[in-house]
Amino acid sequence: MPARQKLLLSILALLGVIFVGSLGYYFIVEGISFQQAVFQTVITVSTVGYGKEFNLDARGEWWTILVIIVGVLVVSLAFASLQAMIVGGEFRAVLGRQKLKDRIAKLRGHFIVCGFGRMGSQIAEELVGRGKQVVVVEHKAEHTAKISDQRMSYVLGDAADEKILEDAGIEHASALVTVLRSDADNVFVALTARGMRADLPIIARSEELDTERKLIRAGATRVICPQSIGASRIVNLLARPAVAKLVDLTMDATEWEMEEILV
Repeated sequence: MPARQKLLLSILALLGVIFVGSLGYYFIVEGISFQQAVFQTVITVSTVGYGKEFNLDARGEWWTILVIIVGVLVVSLAFASLQAMIVGGEFRAVLGRQKLKDRIAKLRGHFIVCGFGRMGSQIAEELVGRGKQVVVVEHKAEHTAKISDQRMSYVLGDAADEKILEDAGIEHASALVTVLRSDADNVFVALTARGMRADLPIIARSEELDTERKLIRAGATRVICPQSIGASRIVNLLARPAVAKLVDLTMDATEWEMEEILV
């Protein structure tokens, strides 16, 4: 069981001890209010400044012994779980996720890339290389562990989940790219994203040519089929090598590049 879950269960158990202990004092000790019973239980469990606040008979003393034993045991388990969280890095991970969530909430005009496989990682890295802010949505933690660039944030989860897309800042994003391995997954992502924002540009990858129409109907603005693009490129290299070379020059040159200007 994760340390975080153990800590939560320990806290719930401690609250249960306080509640049951208070009920015990309330019914055993005569002439006290429930608030006084709660106070008696808390100082008994904490063992801080403990003293007999009321006249306890034999039943009250035995009840106090039981509350001390169970309370100290539960508190010890809670501290052990908290220590395990700190030493094991779970505490830092929780703080890190919150910090990342706060950073994404401040983004405006960023790009959301769903899927951080071979194509998704290359898309994200090239966008970052062009000075763009990127938020990656990926359900595999081992993939997001590779993200180190400060300009690239990530959300761990299913890209077809509205809550996950909200966490990725879809409301303020410039565009969304979905390049998941499954065409069906890309359809669901496009459908979800389009339902959340009617004006959002959505670019989707399609492994099968027949899926293109489904992605368009689901809400994708443009559909890219690597298989079709690869075939067209090979044909150009064979039939029009000079044109293909010019295209390669304009697309791959690092000294200069083409930009789009809206007029």
